[in-house]
Amino acid sequence: MKKRIFAWALLLLGFMQGYAQNSPSADTGRARAVGRFEGEIGGGLSFGADRLNFDRSNPGAAFYAEARYNVQLLPLDVGVQVGGTIFHRESDHAGQLKFRSWNVMAVADYNFRRRRNVSFFAGAGVGYAFLDNSAPVVFDDTQSNWGGFSTGSRSGSLCFMPRIGVELFHHLRVTFDYKLQERANRHFGLSLGVVFGGGRR
Repeated sequence: MKKRIFAWALLLLGFMQGYAQNSPSADTGRARAVGRFEGEIGGGLSFGADRLNFDRSNPGAAFYAEARYNVQLLPLDVGVQVGGTIFHRESDHAGQLKFRSWNVMAVADYNFRRRRNVSFFAGAGVGYAFLDNSAPVVFDDTQSNWGGFSTGSRSGSLCFMPRIGVELFHHLRVTFDYKLQERANRHFGLSLGVVFGGGRR
């Protein structure tokens, strides 16, 4: 699973670079003014970064809301994101366990290769993850730390999130990210967001 996700990320990077090099810009030499504030809501898929000692890591769902401030003198935006994710891992002998987390992060993106209807970005977020491992645990009671993760003793974790993506027509953002947090809850995400505000004046 991880190899396929990395392959998709490399394909996205290749597409971004190729499009940026070949796409004509009607605004060469002219500054692109953007609105100072914008918001985004979206959702997508989440993938557990590691199977741990489970047999399978199954895709789940993710959703988020984000508010950003666009710096006027630099191709940079800063903001705050609140989101949630859920995915599953399964073991043939032990059943299924849900992994859920809520994240609150400060985020920032650098926007590059901006064209009339396409803008690429790369950025990161840092914040805190609230973990929910309260789903019934079907493992043997003596295994309080099965597979390298806590079955309920941890309720939170610091979180770091690198991300890359593309914004289309000033209103759609496709983002690939990785949330580096408590080991069992680390995951990749692929999302589609709708942007309000910002864009070209």
